[in-house]
Amino acid sequence: MVQFGNDITDNAINADSGEALITKGILDIERNTEWRVVDRERFINDKGVYYDSAKVGSFFVGVANDAGTRAVLKLQLRPLPFDEGLIIRHVSDRNKSKSVRTPIVFLDKAWNKVDGYGFIILEDVSGFPRLWPDVPPHRDEDFLNHKKFLIEFLHNVLPIEPMIPRPLTDVVADGRAQFDQYYAIALASKYHHIDNDSVLRYRDMYFARIENIPVVDVHFSHAHLTGIDVRVDVKKEEFILLANLYWRWVPTYQELVFPTWNALMHIHNDNLTFKDFLNTVKRWSLLWSSGLYDHDPTARSFYWDGLLKFAMNTIMLDLGASEWKKGEEKSRQALLDCWQEFFLWILKEKF
Repeated sequence: MVQFGNDITDNAINADSGEALITKGILDIERNTEWRVVDRERFINDKGVYYDSAKVGSFFVGVANDAGTRAVLKLQLRPLPFDEGLIIRHVSDRNKSKSVRTPIVFLDKAWNKVDGYGFIILEDVSGFPRLWPDVPPHRDEDFLNHKKFLIEFLHNVLPIEPMIPRPLTDVVADGRAQFDQYYAIALASKYHHIDNDSVLRYRDMYFARIENIPVVDVHFSHAHLTGIDVRVDVKKEEFILLANLYWRWVPTYQELVFPTWNALMHIHNDNLTFKDFLNTVKRWSLLWSSGLYDHDPTARSFYWDGLLKFAMNTIMLDLGASEWKKGEEKSRQALLDCWQEFFLWILKEKF
């Protein structure tokens, strides 16, 4: 079966803190390349984890070379089918946009068994502002800027030649397979904020819906287009794409579904109401009328199907079986309650 793209969660169950690999990787790179670690603290909170701070998949640190060029070293601690350097070069070589680009790659090496890690040294764009100055975005200006970015991305970056063949399976089968994978991760987690019987009830409703989804078109795209993962070079009027491991085959409306989900997940409000939650969703759904897509209006159900899938996975894993930071328990619980209500609202109101 041809894959849709990297599945970052494949290593979630067996991952550890990665401390030994991080130490080894930095020593190897400093010994064998011209790059040296110069800032160990700047990116300390940017490491990639699997729903648990003790399970680390990637690690970032500031580096500089002998010529004084500053960059970011990303250590990839777990194996993936497609490494980030390969993906960035593929996209960069085929990108038709003059205002959306990927970061410069100075040096990279794919994950391999001998080293036990891979790495990529990237242009440091952390000094540029995010597309979302506030997370989650709430100002009209933030939504207008995101719209401007998406129009450019959808019209001039896409369509782009895929780096992997079109999957032989469909999004329904992929949805079932992804559920099984995430459910296994949730069961293995030491964090449980929702009981298993409730998860299974949501699963049955979710599966009943996806079995009735019409044929969904898929296209090759960046599946992680939040305002956190896009930096803006204001002087050059450029959008710079981060999180490039997430280029993959995606269903219709993924470029709107994912930022909607991500914005909702960054709400921190102990007293969050479902009305406020839904108002955020509706602000994103208004982007339909912006000319972002040329699909038949009936295809808009794919947006809600996409959000239903994210709701299922969030209830089960992203909130239901993930680590909640100290002091955030009330806001996380309020958000989990809203996602459960949203799941039922989609089924009742949109299908």
